[in-house]
Amino acid sequence: MPEAPPVIDAFFTVTENGRETGFVTRGGRAARFDWDTGRMADGARPLERLWPALPAAFRSGFNAVLVTADPWAMVFRGAQCLLLNPLDGSVAEVSTIAARLPGLPQPFPQGIDAALASGAGQEVYLFAGDQCARYDLRAMNVVEVAPLERMWPGLAQHAPAFTAGIDAAVSRPSQGAFHFFHAADSTWGTLATRTVTETARPVDDTTWPGLVPAFAPGFAYVQVGRNIDVIDLESDRDVETLDINPHSDSTTALQVSPDGRLLYVWTHTQRLCLDTTTRRIVADLPFASGESPACGVAFSAGASLVHGATKNWEQGKLYLDTFRAGTTERTQRVELRAQDLRSALSAQDEGTDMKADSIQADMGPAVASPDDRFVYLGVDLDGRGAVVEVDVRAGRLRQAFRMPAGNAFTIALSPDGFHLHAAGREGVCTFDVRNGAVVRQGVLPGCTALAVSRGGDGLYCLPWDWDTKEGLLIADPLSHAVRRRIPVGGAGGPGHPHAIASDYAGTFAFLSEEHANAVVIVDTETYDMVRAIPTRDGQRPMSIAVGPY
Repeated sequence: MPEAPPVIDAFFTVTENGRETGFVTRGGRAARFDWDTGRMADGARPLERLWPALPAAFRSGFNAVLVTADPWAMVFRGAQCLLLNPLDGSVAEVSTIAARLPGLPQPFPQGIDAALASGAGQEVYLFAGDQCARYDLRAMNVVEVAPLERMWPGLAQHAPAFTAGIDAAVSRPSQGAFHFFHAADSTWGTLATRTVTETARPVDDTTWPGLVPAFAPGFAYVQVGRNIDVIDLESDRDVETLDINPHSDSTTALQVSPDGRLLYVWTHTQRLCLDTTTRRIVADLPFASGESPACGVAFSAGASLVHGATKNWEQGKLYLDTFRAGTTERTQRVELRAQDLRSALSAQDEGTDMKADSIQADMGPAVASPDDRFVYLGVDLDGRGAVVEVDVRAGRLRQAFRMPAGNAFTIALSPDGFHLHAAGREGVCTFDVRNGAVVRQGVLPGCTALAVSRGGDGLYCLPWDWDTKEGLLIADPLSHAVRRRIPVGGAGGPGHPHAIASDYAGTFAFLSEEHANAVVIVDTETYDMVRAIPTRDGQRPMSIAVGPY
């Protein structure tokens, strides 16, 4: 069996104000690793966007990176090298390995696979093939060259495949540990003694949370007709069709968990959970007689819990149910009773005949606050649109925000959890959840779907009416001023996007486009339409979700 390709090309750590940040590169992209949380801090972005001053030869990828005088790092690409400050993007002293590090024997001047500072003094370790060179940066000479298994005791015992070569090496200076990467595995040990102490393990979400999906092209799950099509985003081809019929009236019938491992499907009568690595159903969430799903789902920040509304049609009751993700185990049920909101709504309903007697889910998504305390749900409250806030820690319905006009078919929450955006046919309204104040309304048109960019600086709006001919709108989240109108239809037309999803990294937005019958991909940084992927047999796409697996 052929060996798996390297999961990363380079990995290095810099320190700013006492905080250690890792930078991981693969191909022409890079992402940050947060050593304090032990997981990826963001998604992979093109090297030239992170560091615009990079010469063209280095924009397609790095072979290795060595931090020499924190935060300055020596970047290797083929026989070339340069100095990079990854914090401010400065580039200096573009040179060659032979000129920068004189005295290195072959094959080191032709290319370095990995590099690692010793953690003490000016000695560094350079890796090329099955050889390791110990080099003194102060004296500018080679101290020692030896096979990997001899230079790094324990390597042959704990990770024998690594003796043929190291793809990447990184240390966390404050911990005194180093990590080696080879193909799809990693191992680690103590830097002071150069001793490998751990058996090689696969690089996955257990060992390096978020690293693999941060660089994966991923897959789009698209509702096409009465099935779900799986599109490989590396080849833009359908690779599988799932015989599952999602809810036809919802833009959130398909949702991928934050870790990318689970796909939740809302059908007219069921809520199913699929493992995205096998694309097989692992949980069919239970509903009692007369009950059915009533909205999309919201995931906890760590993806361990999933929340969704359940309607009991026979008894006229609405619940918010919480399940352990990927299972049928329900951990909590909160009944959402309109009468519990009377005091909270008295000021909003002053001068009206609203009595808060009835409450119904409004078919849209549910969203969870960043601290996992609250879940928000668009509802119909006494025949009028509103968004309710459920305190899932206390297990109670806490408050509601009345829509000034229309319903709350779709909602989105800012990354800080302070501003809640809601929309229906009548327009978009933004609330401050801290005091219930309406921040903005009456500017944006009615929308079928809303989304907030990963950084919180853009509100993505999918206009409801076909006649508006506005395509995709990207607005300021607070002023609602439209920054860009992006045509996403066929032949350059404005188009009519139905649903929206983002990839794991937040680098791209994916739209199910009804005019072009395609999945349209938009760059979230440049706001440019990247490409369109036609759907199977030219059928209309509806709900969409995107994940790394």
